[in-house]
Amino acid sequence: MQTLDTTHVGQVYYLDRILGKDQAKLRELGFSKDKAISLVAFSGENAIVRVDNSRIALSSNYLRQIFVKNERTEEEIVGLSHLSAGQTGIVRLIDAAGEIKRRLMDMGITRGTSVYVQKLAPLGDPMELHLRGYSLSLRKIDAEKIKVVVENN
Repeated sequence: MQTLDTTHVGQVYYLDRILGKDQAKLRELGFSKDKAISLVAFSGENAIVRVDNSRIALSSNYLRQIFVKNERTEEEIVGLSHLSAGQTGIVRLIDAAGEIKRRLMDMGITRGTSVYVQKLAPLGDPMELHLRGYSLSLRKIDAEKIKVVVENN
């Protein structure tokens, strides 16, 4: 478990607990247990934090009070190919080895990355994905190797 000020920009984490004097204020802003949370930008002193579909500017004093974890308390892991158009998944692992795993990771598919299924080809293969600010087409056979947790939008 770590505080939000020590996390990586762009990675998705889940709120574990809030400690300190500003608990009530942060809860009013939408911070609650197991809520998806990520840093959009961090300058060392101030940050923009994404909670659900909201972006909130916080100082590092607030970030040090927010403890996050890598997984939700209860989560079901499925292959990315099982997602429908319009669904989002958070990558938990890549169930491949060697060249395929390295290629997927080189494309930006790493643990904690949010992957949005933009659309499917008319016959269902390939899938058009949106992640890290770009679009990627991926065959379903490769997408099945990417294990994700389905995000509720």
